[in-house]
Amino acid sequence: MKGIITIAGYGTRFLPASKAVPKEMIPIAGVPLIQHHIEALVAAGIDEIIIVVRGVSEAVQRHFAPAPALEQHLERTGKQQLLAEMQRISRMAKIVFVRQPETLPYGNASPALAAQPWLRKDEPFYYMFGDDMLIADVPVPRQLLDAYQQHRPAAVVAVQRVPDSETHLYGMIELQPGSEQRMARVVEKPPPGEAPSNLAQIGHFVLTPELFDVLASLETGKKGELWLADAIDRLASRAPVIVQPIAGLWLAAGDPLRHLKACIEVSLRREDTREELVAYLRSLEL
Repeated sequence: MKGIITIAGYGTRFLPASKAVPKEMIPIAGVPLIQHHIEALVAAGIDEIIIVVRGVSEAVQRHFAPAPALEQHLERTGKQQLLAEMQRISRMAKIVFVRQPETLPYGNASPALAAQPWLRKDEPFYYMFGDDMLIADVPVPRQLLDAYQQHRPAAVVAVQRVPDSETHLYGMIELQPGSEQRMARVVEKPPPGEAPSNLAQIGHFVLTPELFDVLASLETGKKGELWLADAIDRLASRAPVIVQPIAGLWLAAGDPLRHLKACIEVSLRREDTREELVAYLRSLEL
């Protein structure tokens, strides 16, 4: 199975930094967000990865490419641990960068169409948005792949329960009557008190080639964008689509404040940063 990571947005919430640096390269606890995503896919056994880009992607490509001059410098200066890490990053996966053509509409389903020529026609694929950070003992891609192997549906949608006070912020799942896992549709940001469940859609999916049959006739929706939620809704009306609750911490890192929270959460889980960070946080007079 191949994995697709979408980084085809403009990153407007991270301006001015994202004018020159893709938001996916902004580090979380010293590691670019995009590398966290690649690590999770590789840990789940997915090492063929398509990264769909829309604008500037040179920084992302350089991050995963070999750097002979840097490696020689690290070797000369005796920094063997850093050298091994740089070499590991450039070898961890087979990564292809695909530019989303301007002929495709804006929207989070268009990267799937851009990547379609690089996919095997008869196999499912893993699809994820590049914004969020997920921290889990069992990698989230592994959790979804296990659900796919068990049920063999047309799609698997990652979800997590959120409190009633937050249901208006996300796409909320409506389940088929009498089912605990089969999806009926996604209700996008329902008004407070009107959510069909507490299951919020996370931007991780296992999708099958049936998706492209739907996208072939799907019209653009809100704001003239091509929405994956609309495609999955239509897919669910004709084939089984299941939701998989995720065991782990979901951090929407798509804006500076949430990104800062993600940095803190990841740093608290690292042995080399936890102790000093805890001491610093306790020292603050808040």
